[in-house]
Amino acid sequence: MAKFLASVLYGLVWVISLLPLPILYLFSDIVWLLMFICPPLRYRRKIVRTNLALSFPDKDRAWLRRTELRFYYQFACQIVEALKTVSAGKRWIMRHMEFTGQEKLVSETRKGRSGIGYLGHVGNWEWIPSMNLFFEGVDNFVGGQVYHKLENPAMELFMYKLRNRFGTESIPMEQVLRRFLSYRNEGTKFFIGMIADQVPLWWNIHYWTQFMNRETPVFTGAERLARRLDLEVWYMHITRKRRGYYRCDLQLIFEHTADLPEFAVTEKYMRLLEDNIRECPELWLWTHNRWKRTRQGYQEWLAVAKRNGKNNQQE
Repeated sequence: MAKFLASVLYGLVWVISLLPLPILYLFSDIVWLLMFICPPLRYRRKIVRTNLALSFPDKDRAWLRRTELRFYYQFACQIVEALKTVSAGKRWIMRHMEFTGQEKLVSETRKGRSGIGYLGHVGNWEWIPSMNLFFEGVDNFVGGQVYHKLENPAMELFMYKLRNRFGTESIPMEQVLRRFLSYRNEGTKFFIGMIADQVPLWWNIHYWTQFMNRETPVFTGAERLARRLDLEVWYMHITRKRRGYYRCDLQLIFEHTADLPEFAVTEKYMRLLEDNIRECPELWLWTHNRWKRTRQGYQEWLAVAKRNGKNNQQE
């Protein structure tokens, strides 16, 4: 049933996506306006305002409101850009998504090196898999991205198909290590994108840092994978050239990672992501409740976990 619903949804979206992007943007403009004049559509407005105010305490009210307006404008644009992806051809996507530094990445891959690409929810991250088109002449190579499975089966199948349109592989988070080891054992080169600006679960918190003016827990799984397999680490700096046109600058930040100090990779990523956000704040996904985990909350959870562990041992 889920497969049938996903196929129907994909077909409907495909028909809509055939409309020219300027026409689709008329729809996004309407959505943007409704977000401000229709209270039920004010999507996570309180979270967005709180995040902006605490991340930019030096900015005045006028700047914060302008940034909020620009963020929701970008948010509405991304909705229709995601729809357009369903029918976008190779030439179309390569006109709208520019990459710099891809020559060096391809060169490193041809030398036999594999790597991970750190990025955040900046700009149109759903178009980043189109980078795989630059590797079409590289033998024995896999490009892909790590993702969280969606709870809705139909939406899970829809998004899986959408993200794999340009030949990438979508890897569930819980399968990453197994898949990487499989690639290595088979002699397959790979470059896998990882978005690590989300909120880790309590038991996945191993490192805290200052990020956007607040103490923040950070995912460290990508670093552990990189150090274990001595992978290259790249940062994918995303900016918007104009509406519907983005650029991703591929920056090699660590060529070898096995001997780096613990959390060096994670800390470097967070600093680069923070710079990226400050450069174009309206492009980041401020609707995330990014700071809902606190140090105090973590200590309380840890105490309960230890107490429950002791009780289980006694039983």
